[in-house]
Amino acid sequence: MNTTKKGIIILTSTGLSTETVRDTAEKFFDSLPNKSVAIVTTAAEGKANNKYSKLAESQFRELGFDVIDFIDLENNPQADFAGYSVIYVCGGNTFKLLKYAQKANFKVAIIKLLERNGIYIGVSAGAIILSPTIQIAASVAPDPNEVGIRNLEGFGLINFEICPHYNPALNKELAVYEKTTTNKVIRISNSQAIIITGTEQKIIG
Repeated sequence: MNTTKKGIIILTSTGLSTETVRDTAEKFFDSLPNKSVAIVTTAAEGKANNKYSKLAESQFRELGFDVIDFIDLENNPQADFAGYSVIYVCGGNTFKLLKYAQKANFKVAIIKLLERNGIYIGVSAGAIILSPTIQIAASVAPDPNEVGIRNLEGFGLINFEICPHYNPALNKELAVYEKTTTNKVIRISNSQAIIITGTEQKIIG
C-alpha cells in the first residue's frame, strides 16, 4: 500500500544486488525525467565509505545515472531532496536511521518524491522505517538500539511490517513477535523485493 497513490516504492533486503530486482527497477528508471539519485547513508557503518554504499553507487552508475549523491541525515538534516528522481536508503542500524530521519523530517521528503512520481528504494532498515512501527528491529534478529531512541513509530507510509533478510531460522522469533503486533508482517529474503505502485503491491524474486 502506497498511501500517496503516486510514485513507486521498492522494499528490499539487499538493494539492486539481485538480477530480478535490478531488472525490475531498471524498467521503472526508464520512465524517469532524469537519472538522479540520493543515496542516504545514515544507517550504514562508515556512511559513504561503507562497501554497500559504494556498491550502490557503482550500480547506479552502470544503470546510466549521471547524478549520484551521498546524503547523511545525521550530519546534514537540512538536505534538499527536491531535485532527485530516486531516493535510495541504505541498510544498517534501524534505530539510528529512524532517529535522524525523524529529526530531518525525512518523511516529508519521501512523500514529495512519490507525489512527483519518483522512486523510493529502501534496503533493510531503509525499508523498515516506512512501516507503522520499527518494533520488529528490536524483536527479530534485533539491532542494538545504540542511539537510545524510545519512540519506535515508523513513517506509516505502508500498512504492514517487513522482515528483511528472512530465512526459516527466524520463524520462532517471528511467531513470537507476530503475537504482539496487529500489523501484517511480510517476509522478504535477500533475493526478494516488494514493489508498490499505487494501491498494488507484489513480491518479486
